[in-house]
Amino acid sequence: MVDLMHGVAMNEIVLADADREGETMTARVIRYDREQRRLELVVPNTTVVFTLYGDGERFTGALGGRSFYWDAPRAEPAKKRVKR
Repeated sequence: MVDLMHGVAMNEIVLADADREGETMTARVIRYDREQRRLELVVPNTTVVFTLYGDGERFTGALGGRSFYWDAPRAEPAKKRVKR
C-alpha cells in the first residue's frame, strides 16, 4: 500500500482510542481514497473491515462502539539543495 498523501509505503498504522487514553489498536491500510478522504482498514488476523474519514491530517471512525483516530504524519519540507 502506498500512502498517496506523503508518497511513502504504509502497511499498518496504530490507532488511538478517543475515549480510553493510552489504549491503541493496530490496523492494516487496504485503501486510501484521496477524493473522499477516507482510509479503509482491516484488523490484522480478522475479517473486520472499517473506515476512517478525515481531512488529510486526522482520520476518525468507530468500530464496535469504540471511537478511534489516527493522525497522519506531516510531510517534511523539502530541503533546498545548495549548488557548489
